[in-house]
Amino acid sequence: MNQIRDELMSNFLLDFLDDMKASEVGSIDAVTEELERISKLVDPETYAAVPSSIWKETVETLHKEGTDLFDIHRDMYLAAIEEGRERKKEEEETAHLSGEDLARAKAMTPEKMQRLSLFRVQKFFEQISEVKKNTVVWAQVNALSEGSTAGDLPDNWEFTLPVKVGDQVEADLGGAFFPAEITKVAGSSYDVKFFDGDVMNGLDRSMVKLLAPPASDSAGGNEDSPPPGLTKKELKRWRKKQEKGKAKKGF
Repeated sequence: MNQIRDELMSNFLLDFLDDMKASEVGSIDAVTEELERISKLVDPETYAAVPSSIWKETVETLHKEGTDLFDIHRDMYLAAIEEGRERKKEEEETAHLSGEDLARAKAMTPEKMQRLSLFRVQKFFEQISEVKKNTVVWAQVNALSEGSTAGDLPDNWEFTLPVKVGDQVEADLGGAFFPAEITKVAGSSYDVKFFDGDVMNGLDRSMVKLLAPPASDSAGGNEDSPPPGLTKKELKRWRKKQEKGKAKKGF
């Protein structure tokens, strides 16, 4: 059992995200085969119910999204290096100055402010959010094809469904959303801790973006209860759908 757990928690080889260096061990086919092997050990029944094509499609999706994330982080790292070189150049150019001249040269300008890491990384985190959103959408589409309906979730579920302590979210920090974790829920306000350790308290729900919908209760749950976060129009449509379903069953 410990061996299975270790295999479940093992990392992908870095070659898996590099088409130019992908080894036989890190190829999509090899990773798919390994995923199937471990899945069969964990839950033979579920493994048998999943078509072989789904396993490969999953790995291909992870490869694409993982490669995109890898490229974004590389570009962010290169941007930081370039900024370091620019600052060093500015220091060399102002080394001969002193007094008020030096103060003016080192004064914070709007252009310099935009180069601070807080603002410089904003576009990269927006790109990361887009990749993660695409992955969630892909997962939802596949889940829907397995028996759910598109009406289960409201269009703006990321900002309306309930969140709880420990949920991984993205929180609004100065107009951009950054990865964070919910640390406290008090009524309609939320405290979060960002990826870099910074915290913000008392955020409105509109400033907290849920990354993935909560697990559905439809499988064996209370089918008479509507999904949370529906608008009045969506709730009305949901009730009509429930009534039609009961009529077909003869209730």
